[in-house]
Amino acid sequence: MPRKAARPSRSGRDRGALDRYLHALLLLTDHGQQADTGDLAAKVGVSDAAASQMLRKLASEGFVELEPYRGAALTTNGLHRALRIVRRHRLLEVFLHRTIGFDLDEIHARALVLQPAVDELFEEKLDALLGHPTVDPHGRPIPGRNATWPKLGDAPLPSLPTGSAGVVSRILAEDSAEIEYLHRLGIAPGARLVLGGVAPFDGPVTVRIGRSDVHLGRRLAQAVYLEEDRVAARSDAKRR
Repeated sequence: MPRKAARPSRSGRDRGALDRYLHALLLLTDHGQQADTGDLAAKVGVSDAAASQMLRKLASEGFVELEPYRGAALTTNGLHRALRIVRRHRLLEVFLHRTIGFDLDEIHARALVLQPAVDELFEEKLDALLGHPTVDPHGRPIPGRNATWPKLGDAPLPSLPTGSAGVVSRILAEDSAEIEYLHRLGIAPGARLVLGGVAPFDGPVTVRIGRSDVHLGRRLAQAVYLEEDRVAARSDAKRR
């Protein structure tokens, strides 16, 4: 008779929940801004009240600084832990996609389940097994072993000038339906595209892929990062 899988302990579940919040806070504060409770709740998939409660817990443990009416920011200790969490999560995504063969729209959720079981030794062995990858299957950078956040030269589509051309470097969307939709449109890491325009008042973003124009909602376009061609970028800098 097959044995049932052991249920995770309460401490393991608590650690997993804490890690999910720190992971989300790192992504929300990546550009130096503070994280709003509502944005954090939406990112983790919980109520505002649950997110607020967890923020107070994280603050009491020294991982987060809270500022009334402005939001939350990671402390130095919180940043280091969050980078370690993201590193392990993205290594797991590489393993799940490259080694086991799961589709891109599946690996985030599965990595979340496995993540609490990964300790330092597991992380080291997994990194070596995979050949020390520097990016995950979505093109997002994997933090270094010393918990450093790589500096990249890409930018989200809506922030670029019309006519910018280059290669999709990474996609920050984590919702499986959004990832699948982008892939159907031909938008994935390594795809070449040209920014056709950004409509005002939060209107759609138009990109040209091959000979086709594709229109993306502003929020989804914000998750698509483009690394501009160097020649085009230098020409644009001269025009400015």
